Amino acid sequence: MGKTQVKTLLIGLDGATYDMLDPLVEQGIMPNLGRIMKEGARGILRSTIHPLTPPAWTTMTTGRTPGAHGIFDFIRVDRDGSKPTYTLATSSDVMVPTIWQIASNGGMRATTLNFPVTFPAKPIDGVVIPGYVPWSYLGRAIHPRPVFKMLKEKGVFKASEMSTDWQHERKAVQGLSENQLEDWVNFHIVRERRWFEILMTLIEEEPSELTAVLFDGVDRIQHLCWHLIDPETRDQYTGPEADKTRELVLQYYRDVDDYVQKMIDKAGPQAQVMIVSDHGFTRSGRRIFYANTWLEHQGLLDWVEGTPMDDQGRVALDENTEASTLINWDKTKAYALSSSSNAIFIRKANAPGEPGVPPSEYEAFRDQLIADLLAVTDPDTGMPVIKHVFKREDAFPGAYSDRAPDLTLMLHDFSFLSVLRADQPIKDRQVPYATHHPDGIFVATGPGMAKGKALEPLYIADVAPTAIYSLGLDIPSEMEGKLCEATFEDAYLAENTPRYSDTEQGSGTQDGTVLDAEAQAQIKERLKSLGYL
Repeated sequence: MGKTQVKTLLIGLDGATYDMLDPLVEQGIMPNLGRIMKEGARGILRSTIHPLTPPAWTTMTTGRTPGAHGIFDFIRVDRDGSKPTYTLATSSDVMVPTIWQIASNGGMRATTLNFPVTFPAKPIDGVVIPGYVPWSYLGRAIHPRPVFKMLKEKGVFKASEMSTDWQHERKAVQGLSENQLEDWVNFHIVRERRWFEILMTLIEEEPSELTAVLFDGVDRIQHLCWHLIDPETRDQYTGPEADKTRELVLQYYRDVDDYVQKMIDKAGPQAQVMIVSDHGFTRSGRRIFYANTWLEHQGLLDWVEGTPMDDQGRVALDENTEASTLINWDKTKAYALSSSSNAIFIRKANAPGEPGVPPSEYEAFRDQLIADLLAVTDPDTGMPVIKHVFKREDAFPGAYSDRAPDLTLMLHDFSFLSVLRADQPIKDRQVPYATHHPDGIFVATGPGMAKGKALEPLYIADVAPTAIYSLGLDIPSEMEGKLCEATFEDAYLAENTPRYSDTEQGSGTQDGTVLDAEAQAQIKERLKSLGYL
């Protein structure tokens, strides 16, 4: 064990964007990251067509696009029954090997902390602490189990402080008033410290050649606090509460900057380091598109009698009610189930007389729906609301394209749609909010990495083959992502010729992983609490 050294350190900053990081570097808030970006290589990392956490990180860690790996949202939708149902997407839904499995099957150890869709942990030689797990289950979710005991004895594992709080998750989507933001930021300051301490402990006690950690507070804090630190808007928000929260947000970034440098130092001078994000960020527009309300006005969706009108500018329900329970399925042909997916599903009638669209009419129905969506304009401005509408086969080609939504929307302001009922399809947003943008970050440093180089934009799937190459392993030829050779010095490439293997090592499904009844119950609890749904 003691002889194992970190070869590749992958640091994830969920939602990180140069639009925010560069000003923070200039202000002296993140000097370590500033030096790394200047001395190493950096480029834009382009996300999946819909830049959302589960499909984007899974694309990054498999080198495959969503149509090939099977993850499209926080949820997996089942449309085979009399009405649509859904459950939480888990590791069992990832249909191809991850870089953790590839490294393990290649004779190396791997450590992965806090990444989505890694629960239940698939067995590898190394350590898995999954992300997006309820705190009461997190200890039992760790692989292997003895690591949990060791971390507890070291005093660095405190589940209630580091795991997902679903009340907080809901707030991240719905928005908070100014007097609630302080607690929100403090929660993530503490949470990131826990993940940092665990990683540092594992490098010491359970070292792995491939070591990865995801800090996701970047995303959550930017959703709600972007307006307080964005150079274009921060001067509009003054007063004791805004000033105190702004300083806390800056402290969060100072902490992360410190953690990045300390992790690199702990990994050792031999480690090649990649700092990545699953997507970027930008401020949302001032309006919300209520997709199901628009579908209702088109005569394509009906609500359960008594479904209330939203008057709070929300995208999903505050309580544990699923959006599907609001819809009258006997009279619905098209619907949105989650704000996170920005997707519209079309109901197909399985037999004559059943609700939905007959298969023979599907293509014409879908084409008309696309045309009508692209024609939606904001009555206040006259401007189009929807920038692109992607068909599933165009956005997500691959073996699992049939799991994808029929249509995926990209709004002009990149914001998330609302699944709720309202009196109008387009209404004002009531609190400042920021949203996902397709352009994330890729930064590389370490021995053999390019120095002071501006890279051409990469695609998010390119990270996996680049990490596999960094480990010295064969790159699976089935990966859709491409090795970013420009990340490395010419001399390093010449001495370490990239090798490719025709067959992927391992499988995304053949590991016998199953969920016990308690885990199923925990996941259902989490699913109902997710603010996106």
